[in-house]
Amino acid sequence: MSPGYGMFQQQTAKMRMTPQFRQAIKLLQLPTPDLLECIRQELQENMMLEPSGTDWDAYAEYDKRQLGQPAEPGSGPAGPYNPDYDPLYQAVWKDVSLEKHLMEQLNVLTGIPRAVRQIIAYMTGNLDEKGYIELSLADIADALRVDYGEAEQALDILQGFEPAGVGARDLQECLIIQANRLPACPPLVPVLIRHHLEDIAYHSIHRLAAKLQAATGELEEAIETLKQLNPRPSAAFAAGDIPYIIPDVRVEQAGERFVVTVQNAAAPRLSINGHYERLLKEGGEHDEAKAFLYKKLNAAAFFIKCIEQRRDTMFRVTQAIVEEQIDFFREGISRLKPMNLKRIADKVGLHESTVSRVTAGKYAQTPWGVFELKAFFPSGYRQDSGDSASAGSVKTRIKELIGGENRKTPYSDHQLADRMTKEGIRISRRTVAKYREEMGISSSVNRKRL
Repeated sequence: MSPGYGMFQQQTAKMRMTPQFRQAIKLLQLPTPDLLECIRQELQENMMLEPSGTDWDAYAEYDKRQLGQPAEPGSGPAGPYNPDYDPLYQAVWKDVSLEKHLMEQLNVLTGIPRAVRQIIAYMTGNLDEKGYIELSLADIADALRVDYGEAEQALDILQGFEPAGVGARDLQECLIIQANRLPACPPLVPVLIRHHLEDIAYHSIHRLAAKLQAATGELEEAIETLKQLNPRPSAAFAAGDIPYIIPDVRVEQAGERFVVTVQNAAAPRLSINGHYERLLKEGGEHDEAKAFLYKKLNAAAFFIKCIEQRRDTMFRVTQAIVEEQIDFFREGISRLKPMNLKRIADKVGLHESTVSRVTAGKYAQTPWGVFELKAFFPSGYRQDSGDSASAGSVKTRIKELIGGENRKTPYSDHQLADRMTKEGIRISRRTVAKYREEMGISSSVNRKRL
């Protein structure tokens, strides 16, 4: 046969995603803040939808916080405030900035010239994220058109405020300010701050002791005092909006069982507006109006179905996770075992992609804190016993071994790998080093003490 052109009929099977199917997938994978925004928008556009029952009260409280308005006293994202359940509730309102804290101290001082007071106010507004002032006194004097001596006086007053070290121009000055306020500061501390911070950072203790001709005990006391100083005076103050998480599900222990609850505040229930539904049933001569209401009714019914399906799917997936990770919920993160999406998908009869969408960006309040659902699917290592150990439990064990080591002869990464292997977890030295660095733990050379 010779090739040529022509028109032919051919039947093929293709899967097409309808707009409704796209909406269902979108609502399933949306994180809680995005879902609530989507619900808010749908309520504005579809008069057939309305919030159902008391679920809307919890949603309204969350909505007020999103807008920066005060919520009702004693309430929270999960209903009545329970400090054991929601420790982040209080943190949301701790919005006192460092600048505000310093201005409050300035306002109670008397006898300060007006020009100096204005310079201090200017300085407090120009502190960096650590609480340091990066502008030079000459620049400040030029910008405000004041005498250099007045700028010096203002800086001296500012550096006397709390927290200690605020208004410093560099790390050394910050630490010196704090050391000078200590009631019994070892004499070696200022010397270490001014000349030997790098030696301390690299733990060159032996060389430092020889250089200073100091006794070991005296040097150790000075270093321990130095460790108590804060290089970031602004760390305890808010630097803007404090992010917080609304858990999508709650896992609570009830006797020997663990109960899963999908939070109503994370997905408030919706219903059909009774007034417009009656108008549709009563009918009339306006066919266009009836067609419009029918269209809105179908859209509202499908939207409610998607929200309820999301709630049900999230419940089933979380329940399966609890059953598979029961040791974690009973004993803590060290008992978290490796698990993949397929295991949960087979257990609940869903596709892996569906489980992935449900767990991405969703959080669970557990007896051990708030965890993203994705965190319950860690990779792991095969143990000699036949069980698996998750990366999280391996990190925990490494941290425990380092915490119990002799500081004069700390474990090297190779020794840690050998200890783990003897305990039945086969892990390489390179992996130990990777996990140690991820946890912010120094090498054995830098951990060594006299």
